[in-house]
Amino acid sequence: MFGIPGLTPDIFLVFGILIITVILFVTEIVRVDVVACLVLVLLGLTKLVPSQLLFSGFSSDAVIALIGVMIMCAGLERSGVVAKITHYMMRLGGSDEGRIRLLLMGIGGFFAGFLRSVGTVALLLPVVMRIRHATGIDKRRLLMPLSFCAILGSTLTMLGTGPLILLNSLLANSGGLTDKYGQAAPVLGLFSVFPIGLMLLLLGIGYFSLLGNWVLPKVLLRVNSLDSSGPTYFKRIYGIGADFCECRLPSTSSLVNNTLRQWEGLLPPDIAIIGVKAGNNMHIPPLRKTELKEGTVIAMLGPKEAIHEFAKKYGLRMSPYLTVFSERLNPTHSGLCEAVVPPSSQLIGTNLRDLHMRHHFRIQVLAVHRGDKVRRGKKEIGNLTLRSGDTLGMFCEWGALFSLRKNPDFVVVTSGYPLQKMHTEKMWFAVFFFSLAIGLIVFGGFSVAIGLLVGAVCMIFSGVISIDDAYEAVSWKTVFLLAGLMPLGIAVQTSGTSDWIAMYILKVFSGSSEWLLLFMLGIFASICSLILSNAGATIVLVPLAVHLAQAIGADPRAFALMVAVATSNAFVLPTHQANALISLPGQYKVADFLRAGGLMSLLYLIVVMLMIHWLF
Repeated sequence: MFGIPGLTPDIFLVFGILIITVILFVTEIVRVDVVACLVLVLLGLTKLVPSQLLFSGFSSDAVIALIGVMIMCAGLERSGVVAKITHYMMRLGGSDEGRIRLLLMGIGGFFAGFLRSVGTVALLLPVVMRIRHATGIDKRRLLMPLSFCAILGSTLTMLGTGPLILLNSLLANSGGLTDKYGQAAPVLGLFSVFPIGLMLLLLGIGYFSLLGNWVLPKVLLRVNSLDSSGPTYFKRIYGIGADFCECRLPSTSSLVNNTLRQWEGLLPPDIAIIGVKAGNNMHIPPLRKTELKEGTVIAMLGPKEAIHEFAKKYGLRMSPYLTVFSERLNPTHSGLCEAVVPPSSQLIGTNLRDLHMRHHFRIQVLAVHRGDKVRRGKKEIGNLTLRSGDTLGMFCEWGALFSLRKNPDFVVVTSGYPLQKMHTEKMWFAVFFFSLAIGLIVFGGFSVAIGLLVGAVCMIFSGVISIDDAYEAVSWKTVFLLAGLMPLGIAVQTSGTSDWIAMYILKVFSGSSEWLLLFMLGIFASICSLILSNAGATIVLVPLAVHLAQAIGADPRAFALMVAVATSNAFVLPTHQANALISLPGQYKVADFLRAGGLMSLLYLIVVMLMIHWLF
């Protein structure tokens, strides 16, 4: 056809659909999941894929496994497992940038092997922000190493990244495969890629440990601990600094055995006590009748300098960073919020002190905005009578704010906080069922899809996560993207497109070694992942890799694995989902990714090639 040897009408149609797909992905005229649905329609109309296989992606093990992973990730987050681990991470890291970065890279990389890179970065992003507030370390020096190592660590297991989840299904679609010795090639197990992932993760940790000062963005201005330099929303509106400090009450302090009410009479108006921990009991917020004894740890909100002066005056021991309250004051658990008193409120005319907001609602009112004036501190708001339109600036745990939303006497205007209820009492259930899922896969001989589905269903039945929250946890956009593109991989194979491309590649690299072919395939897959999604590039290129390996007598699993791992080599641009997630919060420029990701991309491919050649 058109004078090109071997080019059939079916191959021409497949190329046309591939070109349309690439153009729509790059231009983003429509969403990627809509593009996947369009691919299904085109494949159905052209009859390139049999009707019985056209929708096979929706029932594939890869998609079911992906759904199971998403639900279990949400369960681990909802039960507080991840928050508990990050709490200890902050205690170990202290305020040293290198040590905290090392912990973030190691823990983020390990999590990503099971929770996927995007889920891991999403879970640890608030932790980085809290570390930044608690230590003053520039977030740009932490977020990029976290994201890169999460991408690297996602190759520790076969369920850490979408391409690896898809791989066994794509290999199964390629028919009975044999290794380079002619024996039937077994499917790749859960930890088949662990050596590759471990070496990549060590590469990332070593890369930023040795070259971090050169490849990471420079710190133009070191922010002070607790960052009181830039005005936040609450500081601008209410004059309250969104900074947290911990102080310990020694026996030598003049305030030992005083009640919180007595303390608040001494506090400046821009400082508030929002938490107290005495022994094993932690109160957020504490009641005014609480008696503060020796050894009590106190969480304060306000400018660091003012808190330091107060601590010095009354003999308190101020900690340089959060330790005891690092978990409970994490943005995923608590924060500053606002509520307005509506005209229909039955509380209009009521003295704010008589409401006992801390006791009845578990909410601490820090300031009241009325008209163009802000009242704050015990003296100004203690005897304030509520009026319609009063805006209350408050601090609380999100569970308390979620309950306040149901109260008709207040209109909560804060958004963007976690609306789901945390089930910390189910923490060990979540750990057990996650371990059960992994155990069924590793030791029980069950498929990844069945093992993960068992773990997800058990979390739902045990109440770790509700069925409605489980539906919300699933990224249906991703599900339709993968399920819609999988038949395109079938079309590439059955139409002879992969054979045709492989034939021309072999002509170009005739006589080349397996090493060179493997490396060039990795480069090609890396480039395609910058244009398509990493999952889309894997679906299209795995059939080609299998045919290429079979043509030279190599193990097709090695070439397919090179594609699946190389499609995550997206460090030079913020196109990978994990990098896109940190791009805005970290205020990174494309030049930052080019500087840090250029050398990393080359080292990545070299390590992957060497490890695959060693394994196969």
